[in-house]
Amino acid sequence: MELPKNVTQIGEPDRYCKIYVEDYVISYLKQLNGYATDKEMAVGLYGVRQEEAGVTYLFLYGACRLNFLQRESRHLSQAVQQEAEELRRKHFSQYTFLGYRILNGEMVEGFHICEQGVCRYIEGYAQFYEKNDSMLAFMLEDRREEPRPEEVDQGKYEEVKKRQEERRQQSEEQSGQARLLPFGPGRSESGKRGLKKDAPGGFEKNLRKMKYTAAAVFAVLLVAGFAVMNGGTGLSDLRSSARQVVDQLTTQRLPDTMEVTNNKNQAGSIVTEDKLTDAIAKENESVLQAAGSGGVSLPSQTPGETQPEGSAVPTEAPTPEPTEAPTPEPTEAPTPEPTEAPTPEPVSYTVKRGDTLIGICLARYGTDKKVAEICSLNGISNPDDIKEGQKILLP
Repeated sequence: MELPKNVTQIGEPDRYCKIYVEDYVISYLKQLNGYATDKEMAVGLYGVRQEEAGVTYLFLYGACRLNFLQRESRHLSQAVQQEAEELRRKHFSQYTFLGYRILNGEMVEGFHICEQGVCRYIEGYAQFYEKNDSMLAFMLEDRREEPRPEEVDQGKYEEVKKRQEERRQQSEEQSGQARLLPFGPGRSESGKRGLKKDAPGGFEKNLRKMKYTAAAVFAVLLVAGFAVMNGGTGLSDLRSSARQVVDQLTTQRLPDTMEVTNNKNQAGSIVTEDKLTDAIAKENESVLQAAGSGGVSLPSQTPGETQPEGSAVPTEAPTPEPTEAPTPEPTEAPTPEPTEAPTPEPVSYTVKRGDTLIGICLARYGTDKKVAEICSLNGISNPDDIKEGQKILLP
């Protein structure tokens, strides 16, 4: 085996594995190393492997950037191996994949060599000069002018933006409504059920209905009280007047809810209607007339007096108070714990001539906001730096 003669040794050579790197490969590594100060880059190495006298000789004639390899690894993943093989068939078909190098802006002093599926770091190599047409052609192709970005129909682009704006507005409205009703529909800030204001003056209208209904109940209680006190002729007039008041108020219902503001009920004073006042005045007048004519005597008893013995005093038997059966407390069914939805796996996509990351996002997602996520997923520092035939992962 004939070794290169015009060589420059970098570092101490390994005893059992000697690496020789062609000058064009060194130039390409230095070029990428200048861009790797902010973010590390991985470069695949291609060449020829030979063995002699128990020593392995590696001659590196090609190098190409690997997008799927993000950090040093002892065992390469299947995605990295497939990417390295595709690049080999495309640019360095006469060579084999020998290993890789992670560039971080510092001087290159060694390489990771892959043997039988295991990668180990070998320090020290020799730089030699030889005719290398494959690496020269790759470097010229890599430096060529980038294809123009795909032109998107402006009308279609505007339509997509309009749909996005509508969705954003709907989302803002829903979030605003959720902030206004933190305790659910129909509940106030204190957590109690409150009165909805569906229209201006709705609360005042419901409060007025409540006043009328309370006045009607008060009138019925007065009628019952006078009926017990006397059974005279004026009772029928009082009943008819009270019935008219109740009939006018039957169409007005007591509201189910009442507005609660700052934990205080907002309610005004209850004022009875004129008809109710007139009915009470009539009843009082009829009672006084009956008492003056001697037809009806009102029972009078001052505090401290007792009824004479032998007088019949109607007594009512005590009514047993109804006992309510204990209401069983409702039991809440256990709430099932939410299960996390499986994270979708990335989809591989092969870049075609004229493709751009913005065009790919618009065609697949209808928006260009996935560009940053795709760049982060594939380790792409420049969104415009994608090549024809390159495989990228799409979220």
